[in-house]
Amino acid sequence: MTGVHSNHNAAYDLLAQGFITAIESYERGEINSRGLVQLAQQISTPEEVDQMGDELLSHTFWAMRHLVQRPACWAPTPAELRYLLRCLRGEEVFSLEIAESFRQ
Repeated sequence: MTGVHSNHNAAYDLLAQGFITAIESYERGEINSRGLVQLAQQISTPEEVDQMGDELLSHTFWAMRHLVQRPACWAPTPAELRYLLRCLRGEEVFSLEIAESFRQ
């Protein structure tokens, strides 16, 4: 394993764990939707997430940031957030089609 690859994995793990912790706090009612948006902004930036080049991390980041815009069609549903959480934990394989199907 190269140093660059292990740094990428460490950065991925750090972001994923931050997103997991934030979504779990939201689901437990410890923070509201605005709190989740604030945590997303503290955990990462759009540029950092884009650099990762990972569809799951990117989708999760933007879903957390758009949560306060409900009932807009692009705002995630609670079911979508639970799906993303399962994917981040490795319990499911992420599919953009499945994630977006929660909004229909």
